[in-house]
Amino acid sequence: MPKLSKKTLASHLQATPKQIDRELRAYSRAARVLSSNHSRLVDTHPKQWVGIYDGNVRATGKSFTALISRLKKQGLSPSDAIIRYIDVSGRKLTL
Repeated sequence: MPKLSKKTLASHLQATPKQIDRELRAYSRAARVLSSNHSRLVDTHPKQWVGIYDGNVRATGKSFTALISRLKKQGLSPSDAIIRYIDVSGRKLTL
């Protein structure tokens, strides 16, 4: 497979390199929230869906549908957030 130039890759991803960098950094911050604050999330949002974006819990909901609706109301695309169900039994479900 031939190596793609940065410009061609950005075109395929429909984003500029700056946008890609910004989105990857936001995703990284959100992932750190999940890993470092899991016990706090269990205490504050047990048995709830949470949407984390750019290092912050941006929306919660008792159902997946409610969470998606709340994210959209804030102008956030659900595909840009890390979505997770906070299960107090120890099982993990990450989308």
